[in-house]
Amino acid sequence: MSTIQNINAPIRILLLGSNTEIGSSLLQLSKDKQEFEWLCPEESLLLDANRRAELEAMSFNVIIDALSLRYALQNDYSAFQSTLQYFSEKAQAPLIMISSAQVFSGNKDVPYAETDTPDSSDAYALALIKSENIVLNNPDSIVLRTGWLFSGQGDDFVCRTLGLIKDGVNLAYKDDLIGSPTPVSDLVRVILSMINQGHYGAANTGVYHYCCAEEISWIGLVEAIVATSSQFDPKAQVEVEAISDSFPEVQDVVVMKRQSLSCRKIFNHFGIKQRPWRSKLRSLVKELYQAN
Repeated sequence: MSTIQNINAPIRILLLGSNTEIGSSLLQLSKDKQEFEWLCPEESLLLDANRRAELEAMSFNVIIDALSLRYALQNDYSAFQSTLQYFSEKAQAPLIMISSAQVFSGNKDVPYAETDTPDSSDAYALALIKSENIVLNNPDSIVLRTGWLFSGQGDDFVCRTLGLIKDGVNLAYKDDLIGSPTPVSDLVRVILSMINQGHYGAANTGVYHYCCAEEISWIGLVEAIVATSSQFDPKAQVEVEAISDSFPEVQDVVVMKRQSLSCRKIFNHFGIKQRPWRSKLRSLVKELYQAN
């Protein structure tokens, strides 16, 4: 596959998973950026080993795997992993795979660094770990792990929580995790910056971590959603009080696991700073209520 030599030409990006939250956000948030040109193959093409010639006919500078995060538990994910293997071995372009902090067991007392070995035995994590290893077999490629993503689209956690509040359903979430919520829009900012820097000479490859600043417990995240919701829905105030009443009891009986990430490396190598997530969460909740 040929690469583009004209430095003034747009960066041609092969996007795997253009209909996912990350994929659609990449397209939406870069639509006015003339420096990017997107190639979006259908999912059926990516799962069919007999259609490699169609991929070979494309010309691109970089590949983004935005599909694995949502697809890893599908029955035919192994077929997609075969495509990742093909890209890793044959494509003359680097691949950026978006992965997750969930590849770690959560048994560490501090945020996970890129040098930590993924050790989760969960089926979802094992699928991602296998894909990470496939991608990293190509020394020019990148695995970018991120935190708890939210976007306000599809079966997004924020949307599900707001739906339960509106339906008057008790929010019976376990407070057994600590992590770093990250809006998809912020992750898109990071991905586009990495693509730009790589295209214009940055030689950074391997594993990187990015999530927003500030760790929080799972129930703390629910509280943050509910607190903003209470401005628009009186049912949410009831949930605020219920969560506060149950919080000490939950803390006494649950062992907390940490799914947060150290993001020093991506700052040192790409100059990418972590941003806060709370203001984006408040804006999103407000937008979702106003839309309804």
